[in-house]
Amino acid sequence: MTPDALPPAPVRESFRHLGTLPGRPRAGWWLAATLTFAMTLVGIIGASQLVGTLVDAIDGGGDATLFGTLIGLVAAAMLLEVVGRALANYLVTARARILSVDLRRAGLASVLRAPIPDVMELGSGNVITRLTKDIDAVVTFIQHSGTRVIVTALMLPSTLIALVAVHWSYAGVFLLALLPVVPGVRMVLRELPDVSNRVAAAEAYRNNVLLDTISGLPTIRAFGLERWAQERMRTHSWHTITTQANLLPLFNVLMAYASFAYALLVIGALLWSTVLLGQGAVTLGAATTAMVLASRLEIHLFNVLSFTGEMQTAMVQLGRAVSLATLAPEENRAEPADLAAAPEVRVEKLSFAYPNGAAVITDLSLTLAAGTTTALVGTTGAGKSTLAAVLAGLQRPTAGEVYLDDVPASTAPDLWWARHVTLMTQEVHLFSGSLREDLRIAANGASDTTLLDALRTVGLIPGTAAWQRSFPEGLDTRIGAGGEALGPEIAQQISLARVWLRDPPVLILDEATAEAGSDDARALERAAGQVTRGRTSLVVAHRLDQAVAADRIIVMDHGRIVEDGTHAELIAQGGRYARLYARWSPTG
Repeated sequence: MTPDALPPAPVRESFRHLGTLPGRPRAGWWLAATLTFAMTLVGIIGASQLVGTLVDAIDGGGDATLFGTLIGLVAAAMLLEVVGRALANYLVTARARILSVDLRRAGLASVLRAPIPDVMELGSGNVITRLTKDIDAVVTFIQHSGTRVIVTALMLPSTLIALVAVHWSYAGVFLLALLPVVPGVRMVLRELPDVSNRVAAAEAYRNNVLLDTISGLPTIRAFGLERWAQERMRTHSWHTITTQANLLPLFNVLMAYASFAYALLVIGALLWSTVLLGQGAVTLGAATTAMVLASRLEIHLFNVLSFTGEMQTAMVQLGRAVSLATLAPEENRAEPADLAAAPEVRVEKLSFAYPNGAAVITDLSLTLAAGTTTALVGTTGAGKSTLAAVLAGLQRPTAGEVYLDDVPASTAPDLWWARHVTLMTQEVHLFSGSLREDLRIAANGASDTTLLDALRTVGLIPGTAAWQRSFPEGLDTRIGAGGEALGPEIAQQISLARVWLRDPPVLILDEATAEAGSDDARALERAAGQVTRGRTSLVVAHRLDQAVAADRIIVMDHGRIVEDGTHAELIAQGGRYARLYARWSPTG
């Protein structure tokens, strides 16, 4: 399995993108954060220094007032540290949550703008993982560990400075304790990003399988594939777990390095303090301060290694979310003017092949006259649906170009192309809500009269028995998930009504009337005929009566056009179409 179709954005690019979001930290936030972290550091270092001063006072026989004052100052320093940490944690976590909302919004907007082939390559589970789990994991890390990571990053140099203030030679102890572990830590951290991305990719693929299983539930039940679906899910879940297991040894190694570094620091500080005390180079209080500073570094040394591993993982997950948010940057280039009428569709030397696969379409050229309906006929595997997908922008051609009038697909923004070319397939999705809300997706603000006209056009006539059966509450009837159970032919008619409301200049129907073998076949055929009228239409005809009604018929075989003409012309030729029609026609 490849790591991912879309690699994570680098850390620098991720933070640069966060700096462009509406909720990015402003000057006031940075000032408040600086003050709170400064409070925390003053409390930590100050408490250690005051403990040493208290020991010197005890050793020198100071009075009770001095002891009480010093103890009060130690308590105040510790309180300052606690308050500073709490305020810092609030500032960091609150800002992270605000940015997470902005990042989700940016990610979803990018998906909606992105070329559909790019989104399809990622997969819906991958997109969902990036917009939910990856962002949630980053926020959780910041909430639980963000403040401690920052304090740790500030503590190491601050502690070194404080130790040097006690006696310059403690710098050697500090460096000798940390430097031996640096090469090993760097080696582990180099491996973490790749392993983390593989874990995220495995989780995303598992989510794809889960979504695929849910959407394919009717087929699974019809073919008795429940055991197969469970086994497939178990396989991919187990793969995710084993991939996650690859992270554990890396974190264990980091913990081992942290323990080793801390042992060296504490033992080294203790031994060197004994030497310095013996030489009279430091007081007992100063040696105590050094030991307190060294012992307080324990949690920070574990933090810097443990959290560095977690932070690496969080940065990978942030990079995955940012790469999705920047998948389709907002385009500043000017869009072509919207087409005022049905355009001519021109295909020039088009070829298409799937990755590592044989060519599906080879050097195909074709012109669809403006405002006409062309039927595309051929056996399974001829390339009909692939051509429809390329014309609709769902697939990128390997070579060649598609034009709407004089506008090439390769330079037209994807949203402009989607506004002008609509593809309708057998897979119809009805959105959860009222029938009115579903139809207004295609024509926001359309009146009830317009919506009812659209439904009449596709054969759904208000007031009839069929209407009352399917839509007992009229336009207020709830459809989609949790709504009325509608037959597939009714769902297709609603989808055709949406097309009529959207009024695209170019319409491609691929199996859109596949239910034409049902009792409502003629109504569905008439609905399709009404919707294609007045626009440039391409109908992938799986039933040849669809082809008979078309202005022109094109026969494809192995990605090439082998016949082209009207129904009467092709019947007269006695070629492939004539043979297909003879086998299909009830009178043939």
